[in-house]
Amino acid sequence: MRRLALSLVALLFLAGPAPAEDFVLRTTTEMLAQPLAFIFEGQAEVSALLGAGTDPHTYQPTRLDVRSMVEADAVTYHGLLFEAQLLDLMQQLEQRLPALAAEAYQPADDLLRDGGLPDPHTWHNPVLWIETVVDLSRALDELTDLDLSEERVGMLREAALQTDAWIDAVFADIDPEQRTVVSAHDAFQYYGERYSIRFEPLLGLSTASETKLARLNELVDLIEEQNLSAVFSETTVENAGIAALREGAARRGLALRALPPLFSDALAPAGEPGSTYFGMLIQNTINMADAMSGQRLVPPASLLDFLGQNGLISLTATEARAQ
Repeated sequence: MRRLALSLVALLFLAGPAPAEDFVLRTTTEMLAQPLAFIFEGQAEVSALLGAGTDPHTYQPTRLDVRSMVEADAVTYHGLLFEAQLLDLMQQLEQRLPALAAEAYQPADDLLRDGGLPDPHTWHNPVLWIETVVDLSRALDELTDLDLSEERVGMLREAALQTDAWIDAVFADIDPEQRTVVSAHDAFQYYGERYSIRFEPLLGLSTASETKLARLNELVDLIEEQNLSAVFSETTVENAGIAALREGAARRGLALRALPPLFSDALAPAGEPGSTYFGMLIQNTINMADAMSGQRLVPPASLLDFLGQNGLISLTATEARAQ
């Protein structure tokens, strides 16, 4: 491992400068890349290092990853130990180019904590996340040749407010006693706080934590006591823990519905529902509300039209309504 680390450092400092004709902005995730690409449309090539189904908590960079970051004009990442295996790389990049962590633009009072550790999963609160991205964009405007578009910032904020209002209305119509979700890991506390939902995760803040038998049994007890059906796996988490939970429930005669996995730490593959930031929020909301109430919701046409017309969801409004 030390030899690999040294070779990465060598590559970091030997790589040449980025081509001058295009501004290249690299991010770690699509949750960062997509709103930044919207704000700086036409000014930069914006792309994410980690794709659909990739777990940022445990991902380790390859040589190609390092080169793609080194050859960028600027880099952004989440911080708060979310991309724990990339932290050394980001610290080295700071010596060479603007490498900005979103955590620097999130007030400490807005952060939730678990055992003293700040929770990095802030993108599940759309209003908080878009304000973070806007402040990050202002820093990029000051440090680079990029020019922030106030018009596009306003559109992005409006998208967050409309999405937030719809999600809030969805859960306001569901009995509070039904608003409990069992998830694979502790990624949804910002969502839960925003929309008054109780999340009971199997794992902690990081997917690198281990499944504990005592916690698994606690959750089976909870499912039985409250007759819960909202038990979800996640697209970036190994399914063995939730599978064991379902087996434990089945041994007690509890039949849990087969549910689509939640998008926690990454989006869906391109072109699929959940492949955009706002599409992810919509799909998670539809699936959780369905598990709680048994009703498959359709977002209002006004929301889908606004997001679709501004390129903030990958499906047209008509296609989205048909999902």
